[in-house]
Amino acid sequence: MPVQFSVESIDYLADKFNNCGSLSDESLSYLTRQATSLISILLQDACKVLRKCRRNSLTAEDFAFALKLHQLEPMYGGYTISNHHRSSFQKLKKDNRNVYYIDDQVIPLDQLIQSHLKVPLDISLRVHWLAVNGKQPEVIENPTVDISVRSIPKKRFTKSSHILSTEQQIYFKNLTETCISSNESKRKQALAILSSDHSLQAILSRLILFISEGIRVNLSPQAPTDRSIFLNLLIQMSDGLLQNEELNLKAYLHYFFPAVLSCLLARRTSHDHWSLRDLAGKCSGKIIRKYATAANDLQQRTINVFYRILNSNEEEYTWPTRYGAFVGLCEMNSKVIIQLIFPLVKRLGERIRLISDVESSERLTEVIVKFLTMAYRSIDNKIESNEKKLYEQFGSYFAPLIQQQLILLL
Repeated sequence: MPVQFSVESIDYLADKFNNCGSLSDESLSYLTRQATSLISILLQDACKVLRKCRRNSLTAEDFAFALKLHQLEPMYGGYTISNHHRSSFQKLKKDNRNVYYIDDQVIPLDQLIQSHLKVPLDISLRVHWLAVNGKQPEVIENPTVDISVRSIPKKRFTKSSHILSTEQQIYFKNLTETCISSNESKRKQALAILSSDHSLQAILSRLILFISEGIRVNLSPQAPTDRSIFLNLLIQMSDGLLQNEELNLKAYLHYFFPAVLSCLLARRTSHDHWSLRDLAGKCSGKIIRKYATAANDLQQRTINVFYRILNSNEEEYTWPTRYGAFVGLCEMNSKVIIQLIFPLVKRLGERIRLISDVESSERLTEVIVKFLTMAYRSIDNKIESNEKKLYEQFGSYFAPLIQQQLILLL
């Protein structure tokens, strides 16, 4: 169950501890979102520490480690089952200040000397047979064995694994080969199966692994130069799986989503990579809209990656990579475009003027004008709107292009 604080609780805590009076609704809403996000991230990191320690119950120490990872103030006075040796802090009021101290128990030295201590026995070893002719002797040193367990056939203890039947293996082989074949009619039929067949859940893990490994191999430096066709086919398979409402990809996002982002943000893929980035951006938007929740914080983390690439002034990222980041942001929803893209457009226009690569400049201009026109029309229905307002918001590079598209939509 995701963590979610109410606005009323944040208002109460702010009034009680900070004496800041009444806060505005926007401030309370912002504090509620920040507190919910921070606690969710800390709980996720604490659970990671729990799994690394191979324990089943979460302790205050796990949460303290999560605070330390984020350079936050640690907890004081925490007491858990795993640290009996620690004492809880005691509160003492002195000079109108609250002082916290540890109440250490004082042990008199005389009492410790005169007390009768039990001397532990020395370690002793005894030799006994573990097995004689394959049978375990019934002696005290050997553990007792349940006869009913030993009578169970060995077939009952075979290692459990997700094994496909022969029919499923043949189905998986034919489906994947058809999806990447050169026969367009059969490939369309296979993609239609991916987008509608509910029985694919049994082989879904294999399909995800096939897609992610295929993208990884074809994006490696050792891959052939022209690999856009195969990457496009793999992304089409991804789009088909996302269109299937009967499948649940949530358990495989750690394989699936990075593969899609790799096609979207790769530095170099092939000569014809623009359509690949467009389709990968659509898949990324579908994943965000379908599987992003307040608990996994998937949308915000993805936005941070895209925004950092798009807002970077350094030459660390190529313009095709920035193109992919822009498409990924715009495919989420129009709210992201209005809040994040609109403030960057004016500066982006000045930078695009200086691009020496004509193809990159034309592609970036085309996609930016396309998404900005749709977003601007959704908030301002006056197509013959203020030209001065367009120039102030989008700059001299994009304003006339957007105005021309708005006129064509009349």
